[in-house]
Amino acid sequence: MHTNEKTVLIDGDEIAYRTAFACEQEFKWDSDTISLCTSEQDLRKALDQQIIRAKRDTKATKIKVALTSKTNFRLALLPEYKGNRTARKPLGLTYCKSYLTEEYGAELHEGIEADDLLGIWACKQQDKIIWAVDKDFLTVPCNLYRKDKLMHITVADADYNLRLQTMVGDTTDNFKGAKGFGEKTAAKWLDTHGDSWVSVLKAFKKAGQTTEECVINAKLARILRTHEDINWTPLND
Repeated sequence: MHTNEKTVLIDGDEIAYRTAFACEQEFKWDSDTISLCTSEQDLRKALDQQIIRAKRDTKATKIKVALTSKTNFRLALLPEYKGNRTARKPLGLTYCKSYLTEEYGAELHEGIEADDLLGIWACKQQDKIIWAVDKDFLTVPCNLYRKDKLMHITVADADYNLRLQTMVGDTTDNFKGAKGFGEKTAAKWLDTHGDSWVSVLKAFKKAGQTTEECVINAKLARILRTHEDINWTPLND
């Protein structure tokens, strides 16, 4: 590959949800009846615009789009994982994902999420840039374009952010972390007790939780860096 070529990595789930909700419209049929509708043409146009924006933001010449598999290895660790996502899905979501697959070659790998696939791609080659809003990508050693800023996340940065995330938990994904540890408390703990998994385990013990709870939270928080990371465990790092 030519050294000036860059590939932007896009979370297809993220842009599909965002597009599908944005394109919904209310339609009033009569004095009593209102329904929601969407347009496939509008969905295609909105998705194309986001792809163009991602390439422009990152100055990339190529794209790769990831989607989430229907199966997920994290559910074996915590059956309640993402179980709090009870809101309805937007109209056109399935169409958006099909369009991303047919038009842009979006990929999904069985058993893992779009985030994981992006992490694996980004860690494999440094000429790739993840373009996403999700703060979870701060736990991946990668080039990340987030909130109008291009960042280089080092391995040390990513590991620190992962330990922080493990302690704090993630209410969006429905895992709780160490009881009583918010982001500021967790950061202070790591600063005081050392940035290590031993320190994280001490925080869980202090909160009255078990080694197993610490390990499960870490596994849930960690975006994969290789496919083999499904078997990763923090206490071996």
